[in-house]
Amino acid sequence: MASEADGTTDQQHQTAPAAPPAGRGSIDPAWLPADGLIPALIDGREVFGDARRACTDPYTGEVFAHAAESGPEDVDRAIAAARRTFDDASWRGLHATARADVLDRMAEIITAESARLAALETMDTGKGYFSALHNDAYEAAQALRYAASALRTHTSDVHRGNYPPGLIPGGPELVVVRLDDPVGVVAELLPWNGPLMTGSQRIAMALAAGCSIVVKPPVDAVVSAVEIGRIALRAGVPAGVLNVVLGRGATVGEALVTDPRIDLISLTGGVETGKRVMAAAAANLTPVHLELGGKSPAVVFADADLDAAAQWITIGAFSNQGEVCVAGTRVLIQDTVYDEVVDRIGQATAALPLGDPFDPDVFIGPLIHAEHAASVRGYIDRAVARGDAGVAAQGSLTAGLPDTFVPATLLRDVKPGSEVEQSEIFGPVLGASSFATEQEAFLRANGTSFGLAGAVFTGDASRAWRAATALDCGEVYVNTYYVGAINGGRGEPRRQSGFSRTGFEAYTRKKSITFNFG
Repeated sequence: MASEADGTTDQQHQTAPAAPPAGRGSIDPAWLPADGLIPALIDGREVFGDARRACTDPYTGEVFAHAAESGPEDVDRAIAAARRTFDDASWRGLHATARADVLDRMAEIITAESARLAALETMDTGKGYFSALHNDAYEAAQALRYAASALRTHTSDVHRGNYPPGLIPGGPELVVVRLDDPVGVVAELLPWNGPLMTGSQRIAMALAAGCSIVVKPPVDAVVSAVEIGRIALRAGVPAGVLNVVLGRGATVGEALVTDPRIDLISLTGGVETGKRVMAAAAANLTPVHLELGGKSPAVVFADADLDAAAQWITIGAFSNQGEVCVAGTRVLIQDTVYDEVVDRIGQATAALPLGDPFDPDVFIGPLIHAEHAASVRGYIDRAVARGDAGVAAQGSLTAGLPDTFVPATLLRDVKPGSEVEQSEIFGPVLGASSFATEQEAFLRANGTSFGLAGAVFTGDASRAWRAATALDCGEVYVNTYYVGAINGGRGEPRRQSGFSRTGFEAYTRKKSITFNFG
């Protein structure tokens, strides 16, 4: 029999101290689940159930908590709660300003407790604490603030309508209003590589639109989604509007995406998962948004600032251990400066320190688990064994590090069409190739099945524009990598990177209302 508790009274959610940890030893024990259990959140209550799954720190290998495993009845109750709260308009029926105020309160709580949330994210995923604090927790709060602002300032489209003059001479006086209705009940399927930031962004936009939501985090990283759900309750989101169910995709995920009460499925994940979700959603013709994998290119021309390019490319390839969908995992370098740029990137790559992600000097932490690390190493080994690439530079593994670590690796002279060029590795591996002409660079950059992001480095503004328009992807960075404020300005993916609207409107659908004033 599942046990429940009121999700709004959990005492572990006191505001965290302002000072972040200087290392693993300074983690406040109060930040961890007091009873060692992480519940699902269903209809405003914490549901623990009988089944448990261990939450393991990728660096220490220690189990720091056990998460509930939701069963079919839990999923049914979560969907029912979301359906009820949407249909009775307990959230979407509130004035836009009132909903925006709640989103702002969520942002305030995340900001006040960013040290705690970042520490939990690091323990759950292996992400560097410095990045989790200054990027993920920061962007999580910014997403909610952006959504609140969008909600307060959003306007409808109003225009005149016209009948064909030959049909009704003079015609009626028509005014057409187009509204953005909330799409309804959303099944939000989150990734494991950045659940705090990505989860907050998706949930913020869905709540702003007026949707009710059932969130399923991945089994390997459940903590942040539960924390966001708890924060939503504390901030004033009505019980049942935001629910979090925990468990495997084959059971919990399957139950979600095949339920006819779901109005939209939103997935951030891998290509194969996206295909399975689309196939399952087809039975009910449920709309699907997919943000999937990437194999993003960075194109470096000889007229670029080569030092800056090397720095940005290193950041773009190896941030978060390369476990980023938009990571710049391919670098295409003009042949006249190829060796020079490879050498500069190689020096930076070899110098990236590995170790405890709570150490502020560490850049490369552990991957999510040992099986994934073994998969990443397999790509490197096969590329070298087949002659598809050579190792130009690689970081050094310190003795005693667990098998979840893969050092940052720069491969050079990557062969066109090879596995290491075409496949998303999702780890700290960057492949370098040369080109002679613009046309060759653009053809090679677009020569994979992905279309998520890309970058160009050049000192020529006209060339930058040509490259930006030629790259077939949803986001292009010019003389930089990654965008600073992604809450509302993300591009839409192409090809096997998926298809997804972005921002507030991703969780709405248009309604047209025509008035006759004639």
